[in-house]
Amino acid sequence: MPNIELAEAIKISAADEFWAVRAKAIQAYANLEQSLASLFSSLGGIKPEIGAIIFFKIASSDARNKIIEALFRKKFEARFNLFRNSLFDQLRPLDQERNEIVHWNAACQTGHDGTKTTAVVVLTPPNILGRKKPTIKTTDDLRAFDAKAQFFTRLLNMFALMACDITQTPMSEADKKPWLDIFEQPITYPPPLDHPLSPKPGELQTHIQSFLV
Repeated sequence: MPNIELAEAIKISAADEFWAVRAKAIQAYANLEQSLASLFSSLGGIKPEIGAIIFFKIASSDARNKIIEALFRKKFEARFNLFRNSLFDQLRPLDQERNEIVHWNAACQTGHDGTKTTAVVVLTPPNILGRKKPTIKTTDDLRAFDAKAQFFTRLLNMFALMACDITQTPMSEADKKPWLDIFEQPITYPPPLDHPLSPKPGELQTHIQSFLV
């Protein structure tokens, strides 16, 4: 069996894109929290700066979700109920995965491809002792989380714009209708190809932010 060069494995792992991808995934969740804070304020009918003070003092993501869900029901009653139910069903696993991304340990998986030492950085749960095959998260898993968090951030921004009227920019009912129709349906992720947030998310994010300024 070829010898694994430990110094080389350390060098490779230090330059692994995993570190940057993990940071971006954490930032994507932070952006999602900002959108949830905005939705919290909109549903509660309070100024965003006041809502943010309250929202970010609630340490439990589960408690925050339940409060927002209750405010959602209070404001809209049965309207958008399919959207609402699927939203909170999908937010909870995102919250859990965020905790894993933040709290799990980075580990280096070393190997040899026959000519050189190889190394890949992954996330592993802290309590791996006694496990025959511990669960891991790869860089691709982190990218998938990043993309999903970005999707829900944009979706919540659009819901606040179209259903809660948080913007000062006048919008016609005709402009709102395609989005309001989307909000009458459960959320599907990944979104179908004809979903407005599916094809060019970078351009759509710029468009969304132009309403939020």
